[in-house]
Amino acid sequence: MNDDIIETFIKARKNKMLPVWCVLIAAGALVFAIAIFAFLQLIGFLLALLAFVIAFLATMTLIKKNRLEYEISIVMGELTITEIRNQTWRKKVLCFDIRDIENFRKAKPEDEKAVSEMAKENQHKVLCCFGDEDEDIFFFNARDKEQGVTYDIFLAPDRRVMKEIASRSFDARRVLGNEPTFDEPRKSVEEE
Repeated sequence: MNDDIIETFIKARKNKMLPVWCVLIAAGALVFAIAIFAFLQLIGFLLALLAFVIAFLATMTLIKKNRLEYEISIVMGELTITEIRNQTWRKKVLCFDIRDIENFRKAKPEDEKAVSEMAKENQHKVLCCFGDEDEDIFFFNARDKEQGVTYDIFLAPDRRVMKEIASRSFDARRVLGNEPTFDEPRKSVEEE
């Protein structure tokens, strides 16, 4: 039994709607500022300035909240996925025993939409732990030990993580073989 601790970081996909939201906030602030200034002149100028400050702060908060990455850690057969926002805020998403993994298979990022529809029917949660640059990913189901909720998980391949999953799950070993071969382990956030 391997008692080593395995940790890796995966940068999440970029939110494609973020620029749209930023433009909408700026446009809303501009319309508000023009309307206030047209009706109230001097006090309108101060209110318009206040509107721009609020819009700037809202945009910066939105951008920071969308800097997302996942920490995958394995300790004694237990895999934990933690969500990290803006490299400061951490939230443990789920924790499960690797031997309880079901339906392990290779997937493509495009498969996420179909699985999301099925997950709604089955009352599963979907967790996408892969970035924009990941072309091949793995999909599996796991039940969270603490909440009892079943997750449909998309995970980017990392050599050490996949090797540990294959060593503890028959489902994964069937897909990966005995020795997963990936080019190189993911770089940690500190190395980038």
